[in-house]
Amino acid sequence: MSDVKYWKYPGLSGLELCLADHVAFRYGRHVHLDYHLGLVEQGAQNFIHQGSSAPLAPGQLSLLNPDIAHDGSCFGDLGFRVRVFSLAPELMAALAQELEQAPPFFGRPLLHQPQLYRQSLGLHRQLEQGTLAPEEAESQLLALLSGFFPYRDQRPLEAATLGRLRDRLLAELDQPHPLEQLAADAGLSRFQFLRRFKAAVGITPHAYLRRLRLEAAKKHLARGRAVADTALAVGFFDQAHFHRAFVAAYRITPARFRAQMQ
Repeated sequence: MSDVKYWKYPGLSGLELCLADHVAFRYGRHVHLDYHLGLVEQGAQNFIHQGSSAPLAPGQLSLLNPDIAHDGSCFGDLGFRVRVFSLAPELMAALAQELEQAPPFFGRPLLHQPQLYRQSLGLHRQLEQGTLAPEEAESQLLALLSGFFPYRDQRPLEAATLGRLRDRLLAELDQPHPLEQLAADAGLSRFQFLRRFKAAVGITPHAYLRRLRLEAAKKHLARGRAVADTALAVGFFDQAHFHRAFVAAYRITPARFRAQMQ
């Protein structure tokens, strides 16, 4: 018995997402034409790859290159919940060019890396809930994928560059800020910019931008500005997205916060 959900996320071309609950289930031997990054959230899967069998449990990641035969089944009687990122070869090829990597990208089928597991699980859940703006979703996906590849340059973004970027974002909160443009302005590739920014600040550029927008929104609301006007003024063009982001950050709705501050 299985309960399976597939979806795509706005603005993320080349990515398909899957969430599945399986009980007393077995996959037939098969291949995929794309790259698969999978993780078990609950239970365990018996993962069979090129003749070798191993349990795939929470804390581990399965990494599959295209055209690699594999199968699997429930490990025990309780079933399992699995989340999968399916990445088109075209997307991975574009990323490889920036990272100076050559396919195949995944060197081993199972990876025990708790930090990458938590990062993968958190992003997949956010993409399921629809809480990320498209540019932030792209930023987080690229940050996740970059973690699977070696990178020698671990320098943080320079303080002066970071200061100029912060001033620009604060002055243009209502404008879109594509990752590609932010990186180009800093004279870096997208991956270089992501890694150096995160090394300096601790979060991705668009997670940082979201917080700047929310902090500005609090000030507008505290002065009595309407919720809808506030959302537009700070760059949230989707009211539902603004509501979810505000509640996630402050555990209170924008309207209730506004009322309490009057």
